[in-house]
Amino acid sequence: MLRRVLTLTSVVAATLLAVALPAQAAVVDIPFGPSSIGEYCHAKVNSASWLGFYEAGGLRCYVSGTGGAPQYAGSGDPYLACKYLTTDVVMSALRGASDALVCRVIR
Repeated sequence: MLRRVLTLTSVVAATLLAVALPAQAAVVDIPFGPSSIGEYCHAKVNSASWLGFYEAGGLRCYVSGTGGAPQYAGSGDPYLACKYLTTDVVMSALRGASDALVCRVIR
């Protein structure tokens, strides 16, 4: 009988401790620059892409053009780019300074 009471008490204590001390999740902003966005562009938009920006018109991908000037190669989805670039849970994609992609994630 004593063994049952101790077992039941330990199970109840462990359950209460798990409820009382939940894991703390944090919302974090992760910035990605043109090269990182380019990885997404290369994999999902155009295999010749190497550079990307989150411009006012959306996420845009570029390839090397004549004379080294980047040429537009297609558009991508900022949210899907975040999902591609991080394994965290993505809440949203935002436009950051210098046309960076800022992924708001839960860690």
